[in-house]
Amino acid sequence: MLVGTYNPSLVLVSLGVAILASYTALGMANRVKASSGLPAAKFWLAGGAFAMGIGIWSMHFVGMLAFSLPIPMGYDLPLTVLSLAIASDARPSRCGWSARTNCRGAGWPRARC
Repeated sequence: MLVGTYNPSLVLVSLGVAILASYTALGMANRVKASSGLPAAKFWLAGGAFAMGIGIWSMHFVGMLAFSLPIPMGYDLPLTVLSLAIASDARPSRCGWSARTNCRGAGWPRARC
């Protein structure tokens, strides 16, 4: 049976990346809400979706790097680049929910703007 170990420093880096990506994406979603009806809202929404997709991919990738097994391991560069391309495919629906939701108040997540 293979026993793996984690590098605690890389696990903390992974957590930091996730927090930073969430903060960035939610900040952009707030800008979408503030600029509703303006043409710039589409760009804020796409930017927030892109930031969240890249952040999730980065967090998982750093988390995988934190895990170590007692056998030789490697990453296939074309497959890794493909997974990055899929994660960065900015779909506004990923970020649109948070832009439309009023997160303040007892009715969350049912309260809509």
